Amino acid sequence: MTTLYLDPFSGLSGNMLLGVLFDLGLDFDQFQAELKKLNVTGYRLTLEKAKRSAIGGQLFGIELEDTHHHADESLTAQEIAEHEHAHEHGDAHEHEHHHHDHDDAHEHHHDHETDHVHAHHHHHHGRNLAEIQTIINHADLKPSIKDQALGVFNEIAQAEAHVHQLSLDEIHFHEVGALDSIVDIVGFFVGLDLMGIDNIISGTLVDGTGTIEVAHGTMPVPVPAVMQMRQNSEVPVQQRTDIHTELVTPTGFAIAKLAFNAFGPIPDNLQVKRVGYGFGTRETGHLNALRGLLLTPLASQKEVHSTSDEVVEIHANVDDQPGEGLGYAMEQLMAAGAYDAYFTPIFMKKNRPAYQVTVITTSGQLTAMVDLLMTHTTTFGVRWVTMKRATLPRTFKTVTTQYGDVTLKIGNRGTQSKVTVEYDSAAALADRHHISLDQVRHAALLAYENELG
Repeated sequence: MTTLYLDPFSGLSGNMLLGVLFDLGLDFDQFQAELKKLNVTGYRLTLEKAKRSAIGGQLFGIELEDTHHHADESLTAQEIAEHEHAHEHGDAHEHEHHHHDHDDAHEHHHDHETDHVHAHHHHHHGRNLAEIQTIINHADLKPSIKDQALGVFNEIAQAEAHVHQLSLDEIHFHEVGALDSIVDIVGFFVGLDLMGIDNIISGTLVDGTGTIEVAHGTMPVPVPAVMQMRQNSEVPVQQRTDIHTELVTPTGFAIAKLAFNAFGPIPDNLQVKRVGYGFGTRETGHLNALRGLLLTPLASQKEVHSTSDEVVEIHANVDDQPGEGLGYAMEQLMAAGAYDAYFTPIFMKKNRPAYQVTVITTSGQLTAMVDLLMTHTTTFGVRWVTMKRATLPRTFKTVTTQYGDVTLKIGNRGTQSKVTVEYDSAAALADRHHISLDQVRHAALLAYENELG
């Protein structure tokens, strides 16, 4: 399992999230090839290696193509002025700021600064939620990517509609904002899939304070759409009183709310595999970046030379919790570093069908796992036992195949030897090349045998 840990010490926005993924190794050409499946034109993606405060990272952006507008769809001088004014506020203006009357309400949804007038596609009022849903639904992308992206768009639109007291149909993502938002939101989930990231943990989101000036007046920070989404949300946010501008954008917050699995420090059982930085374009007077870490399970990647150790096995019986709640609890336990966790169907008193939750972990993680079980399951009590465990001493070796590098786990006991292919590295290559997992495994084992001679 590959975990992405995010450190949003300077906020969260769409282009910062993508900048982090590219700095962590996301392939730019593969990313562009996947985005072409949206069948949306009128833009060019940019990726620049940059330095901020002597730290290297990636600056991701979108350049929109200038086009000539039809006479009946031309922009007025006032609209152009308002549009360019809204863009002056940088990184974050994926939100509102453009209302005329009840039937002509626009939304600016974009994370990038641009210096040109937006590209014409349908109508200069932009795309509403239904049109964006149609674009995504008709794309030749994985269903999971489409579902996650649609969820984020719906979350933002619902918040904007509530803030501006409009129906969902009346909320429009302005043409520039629509392109930026589609690329940022769909692109983020495309990037996660290409990198094989299946778990996201984040630290506390940091936002600014005060107010920002937009085309139609003054807006408080956190911006209204973000504050609306914070209702009934467990996403932790703190505000820096020394930064008088917006740091957390609606796109950034919606992704955090719907796609992040947990919030807190880096789990003890995960090791840092790679560090990356994605820069924002806004000038804050401080380092404006998002830091990301690729984490891998410490236990599965650690060389072990002993033949035995101790583990703690924790049990809890649950007979009154829906399956989706149990599934969420399982995700939290694994993300926090359990060696393993699983459910066993049982019958309790009064012949009640139930599940026994079992967690295998270290003695040092016992308290944390008990806390998670008490928090995320309906159980009123847990029990545990310390157990001896026999293990094979193990080492790890990377072999090169025609599909890429694959990690092998090698166990030795006397003259006996076991070689297995680490799932995460093989699964990532299988997804990238659209082949079966068995093909990657066979290639890896063949490469290992060839090295042995």
